[in-house]
Amino acid sequence: MKNGNLLLFLLLIFVQEGLLSQNKNAFTVENSKEGASSTVKQVITFGICTDVHQDIIHNGEERLNAFVDDMTAKKADFIIQLGDFCYPESKNDEFMSIFQQFGKNAYSVIGNHDRDNGVSKKDMLTFFNIPAAYYSFDKKEFHFIVLDGNEKGVADDDYPLGISDAQLECLSNDLNDTDKKTIIFIHQSLVYDIGNGEEIRNIFSTQRLSDSSKKVLACFNGHKHTDQIENFDGVWYVTINSISNMWAGEEFEHKIDGIPESVYVEKPELKYVFPYSNALYAYVTLFSDGTLSIKGQLSTWKTPTPEDIGYHLSEGKTPKISDRVLK
Repeated sequence: MKNGNLLLFLLLIFVQEGLLSQNKNAFTVENSKEGASSTVKQVITFGICTDVHQDIIHNGEERLNAFVDDMTAKKADFIIQLGDFCYPESKNDEFMSIFQQFGKNAYSVIGNHDRDNGVSKKDMLTFFNIPAAYYSFDKKEFHFIVLDGNEKGVADDDYPLGISDAQLECLSNDLNDTDKKTIIFIHQSLVYDIGNGEEIRNIFSTQRLSDSSKKVLACFNGHKHTDQIENFDGVWYVTINSISNMWAGEEFEHKIDGIPESVYVEKPELKYVFPYSNALYAYVTLFSDGTLSIKGQLSTWKTPTPEDIGYHLSEGKTPKISDRVLK
């Protein structure tokens, strides 16, 4: 065999056996326009969960431990919970300590039910160890903004569902001051819930980086206990399902198989939910080109299921968080 052919043969063997050195945090994308290849690197990973409702669900600690343990094993850069976590009171100190195992890399969003026990906003912020109800932070090449959707708005029902002019001004200034790709976190949906959501979505769609590419890549919310996604003007709006349950309401009151009566004394509203069998949460990877990879969890209904008692399951009401790749 000639030397040139021998070299080619050995090279093919090396490739097939995986012996060529590779960057495990990178993949190569072919640029069809220019015929050139560019390396897209994994930049940030984070874990995301929402709507534990520790004061309703009977095994919130078990679910939160599953989330935190998995994100620790995966060495996520940070974790974030999107609200309706627990009442800020001493009985939930141990529950909160599970989340705070991530230390300064554990972030919180305020949900509409987090103050149902009447605690002041100041005490709530102290309990959740966050600087304000809305704030932002940087991680490597990305910028992250946490919004507070619990201000008075035009679509208020039993709870405030708005973002004030003061918060809007801070949001606009924050976006103007960064030239990093940006991810938004909020409890309520800017598509379905927040009264001035369209105004905020317009702000996101008009923001551009210095290279004219889009600045706001995605907005993550909880609140709805559904698995859904929308896209407006190139920005993804991802609804993350509850880690624990789907709310049914008093009309569908029922007892969950295998739950002792004593539990309902401590958690009386448990009769109004359909729990998932295991914890639902997501592991998100952000790449240097702005691609997002979402790896979710799949579960089943505890019995009786919604179908068993005649509850109609509308879009997104399912015991899972879908895997997605968003570009």
